[in-house]
Amino acid sequence: MKINERLINEFTFKDKTYPINLAFDRVLDMQDIQLDDGLLIDDKIELMLQALNIDCEEDLRAEVLEYVLFNVITPEEDSEQEYDLLGNPMKKVVEESERTIDFNQDASLIYSAFRQTYGINLFNEQGKLHWYEFIALLEGVPEDTLLYQVRNIRAWKPQKGDSSEYKRKMRKLKEQYKIKGKGGE
Repeated sequence: MKINERLINEFTFKDKTYPINLAFDRVLDMQDIQLDDGLLIDDKIELMLQALNIDCEEDLRAEVLEYVLFNVITPEEDSEQEYDLLGNPMKKVVEESERTIDFNQDASLIYSAFRQTYGINLFNEQGKLHWYEFIALLEGVPEDTLLYQVRNIRAWKPQKGDSSEYKRKMRKLKEQYKIKGKGGE
């Protein structure tokens, strides 16, 4: 997300421009559909496109959806390319990290963090609050929210110098707050 550019409400794929609804609740609906094991793949594709109000040619649906998932909803980092001392582009290192949030399991924590921090009632923002805004606000919740604390517990790894009592306590908390099922971040 760049604050000097408008939020995305359309995208171009194979020289055609498509409108898209990236309200946070629509994207979360789409993620729920994606995780629904009871749906056939063709039905998932159709419902996911409907959730985002994308109308495209039937033979392009899978390609359009894949493009949207990897280039619009979760675009690559906007970070600039880094170069070595000789001016050669360097490979970007992508760290695998443990998920610290599940939109379904943590729904009440997310809601309360938004109310506490920003005074935003997410139910009133359905259909309005853009996905990029939602994610930016979510990433910015302060440490005095339960959501922030739970995410820190989930991300905790033992450090040299931690007492055995502290490690035991943190492992117990990590087990208590672990992400239970499949879901999306």
